[in-house]
Amino acid sequence: MDINSIPALDPPENVEPNFVNPPTLMPAVIGTSVAVLTLSFLFVFARIFTKIYIVRDHHIEDWLAYFALAGFATYTAILLYIENYGFARHQWDVSVAQFMHIMYYLSVLYCIYSPVTMAAKLSVLFQIKRIFTTGARDLVYWVIIASIVANSIFYTGLFFSYVFQCWPRERIWDMTVPGYCISATSSNLASGILNLISDIEALLLPAWAIWHLKMPVKQKLAAFAVFGVGSIACVIGILGIYLRVKVLGDSDFTWICTQAALLVISEICIVIIVGCLPMLPRLYHYFRRRSRRGATSAAKGGLKNNSIEPSSIAQSNRSSGTNSKKRHNTLGGSLAKYMSPGVTAGITTLATRTRDEEQFELRDYAAHAGQASDSNRSVNRTEGIWKTTVVEQTSSTS
Repeated sequence: MDINSIPALDPPENVEPNFVNPPTLMPAVIGTSVAVLTLSFLFVFARIFTKIYIVRDHHIEDWLAYFALAGFATYTAILLYIENYGFARHQWDVSVAQFMHIMYYLSVLYCIYSPVTMAAKLSVLFQIKRIFTTGARDLVYWVIIASIVANSIFYTGLFFSYVFQCWPRERIWDMTVPGYCISATSSNLASGILNLISDIEALLLPAWAIWHLKMPVKQKLAAFAVFGVGSIACVIGILGIYLRVKVLGDSDFTWICTQAALLVISEICIVIIVGCLPMLPRLYHYFRRRSRRGATSAAKGGLKNNSIEPSSIAQSNRSSGTNSKKRHNTLGGSLAKYMSPGVTAGITTLATRTRDEEQFELRDYAAHAGQASDSNRSVNRTEGIWKTTVVEQTSSTS
């Protein structure tokens, strides 16, 4: 019996197996893979640039994000390989030999999935901890710690459930090998449900922490918008559960699992992006300041060459400052100029204005805090942390 000519699943009535040119989901696989990898690399490279050239400091959440990206790229590369090998087809268009080869690499994917997803989510949680907790171990602190521990336990357990899915492991891809297995589809369904709970938790945690801050509602909503992208991961998680349930009642494993795999890589991509989003305001203002300095230098050179009097320059600056102030009074407070975790802890609001903008800063560095102090604010430094008395971080402990 030639396993290269036998379909891995009996086809439906009036359907013939097609091993040569069958229907395939490869266009969707390639498009989704290119999109998620491009976005993930762009956001993580933006994070790397910010941490090396602007913040010049790294924390555990940064290394977790880098590990997650490396693992995610590996995961997607293997997925592309098996999809092209036949996983993107209907199962009756896949030979038994192909299916065995696919199942081997699929078991590898399952084992990669858990540590990659755990690293991505822990990166987000550790960043939430650094942004929203101070030295005081209040309710917010312990809820975040509990979330970190729960996610670590869950994904570690999921990893070992995939490693020991069958014993011996060869039985995963070769059912002729004597041994025993746990139900992979049931494990995937359970992991999908717990994964969705984890996504919702990662979305609600910053919302809860932000809501307990003493600041206007508009500023709370603006701060939450940075983490609100995580809601996309929740929607993807719901769709993933639907497909996992569908697998339980449908024998066309390869076709449905390919769709589920596209949701999986999309979800991981979103989690990685959410972890990098707090870096973008700092990166934006970094390039904004550089462009302003370049424009100012060019303007000074032109003024010097044209022998314009200093008094006229001062008058122009005063006019520009007035117009800028009016513009920003209209816009109101903006989202955090600096949201990346630094050497400080807790949320710091620097409400003083520069010439051009009102700053609402989460976790600014001491160097910036020194620039923001004035006679109407009391700035204290405790354990290397600069805080203003304008905004206090509070949590509900009652």
